[in-house]
Amino acid sequence: MKNKSKIYKLGELFCGPGGFAEGANKTGLFKHVWANDIDEKACETFELHHPECNVIPGDVNKVFLKEKINDLPNIDGLLFGFPCNDFSLVGKKNKLKGDFGGLYKSAVKTLNHFKPNFFIAENVTAISPLNKKNEDSLVYKNFFKIMSDLSCASDNGYRVYADRFKFEQFGVPQTRHRMILVGYRSDFFEENKIYYPKIKPVLKNVDEYISCEEALERGVPGTKQSSSSFKKAENKEPTRHSKEVLLRLKNTKEGQNVWDLEDKFGLPGVTKARMSHIYKKLDRNKPSYTVTGSGGGGTHVYHYEKNRALTNRERARLQTFDDSYAFRGTKEQVRKQIGMAVPVLAAKEILLNVYKSLKLNKKFIKPSYEDYHDWMIEPNGKKLHFKGEFELSQKNFEF
Repeated sequence: MKNKSKIYKLGELFCGPGGFAEGANKTGLFKHVWANDIDEKACETFELHHPECNVIPGDVNKVFLKEKINDLPNIDGLLFGFPCNDFSLVGKKNKLKGDFGGLYKSAVKTLNHFKPNFFIAENVTAISPLNKKNEDSLVYKNFFKIMSDLSCASDNGYRVYADRFKFEQFGVPQTRHRMILVGYRSDFFEENKIYYPKIKPVLKNVDEYISCEEALERGVPGTKQSSSSFKKAENKEPTRHSKEVLLRLKNTKEGQNVWDLEDKFGLPGVTKARMSHIYKKLDRNKPSYTVTGSGGGGTHVYHYEKNRALTNRERARLQTFDDSYAFRGTKEQVRKQIGMAVPVLAAKEILLNVYKSLKLNKKFIKPSYEDYHDWMIEPNGKKLHFKGEFELSQKNFEF
């Protein structure tokens, strides 16, 4: 009789509609026991597909930490995609001073309470600098603050790794780039001789990427998407466009945006915030540009051939949700849920890689340079280690 693999229990903050949880579920190795999000409709969506999980709607500080945390079971790992609004390139860039930038501290408090063996966090790449050339910059100081606070959580501290991910390299038909932080409680790390190399892309060449046309017409490999499943799926309400927008889209070629048009079709007089994705049509031969959950006219993602915005079901395909994954709420509430979610297939690959690291390594494995992470901080760390520093010794990056 074969030994069954251990099922690791997870808790999640800022869970959204369940992209991380769905990815975890697809591995067959992880199980959510509780989750929290301030968005009630996102919680309804999450609970619909994960009925055995205790889903807690409400503010993470006022409800979860103040009223609910003491009644929840212990967990092996904590997931949290803390809100990126204050770090996003398309936001106001308030960083840690914004309403959302400091919400990672609620995850620190949760780590202090449960002391899980590991955690996985997700945010936009703008949260981190590209290098250490300017350690006096606000971006570097903020990133160091976040990494340092996480490394000091629990009694023993966490060894934290941070890497930039291009999700299109993991089968997601979308150029969605994110920073993934993975931390291991130091005593657990040492006792189990954890070896956690940087995850390797599933698709290494650009010509292997899943195009938006393939995703929308045939479905994404590794998901339950097909013509028949799409017909039965929910969340296909069309967007009503004004005559002005329809004329604009009619004159926009595939892959172009509003700034490629003459003023009479475009947005004359607009000189600031000229985002490249405003009223941009997809290029059918490439992955989609980033699907977002907020923004006004022009940010809904536009079909490469048809003069219209994508439906929520089509956006969900770009986020690699199965067609059977229904979302609860109004059209705009669903759009927000989809845009803020972690793509399911990317979540699955990240969790599989972490799972491999949780097995006891009896032999020391010498890492290659490719195994080194973009950033690392030791438990209770006072210094950030950066892969690009050639003077780093192997000791600094000991796995």
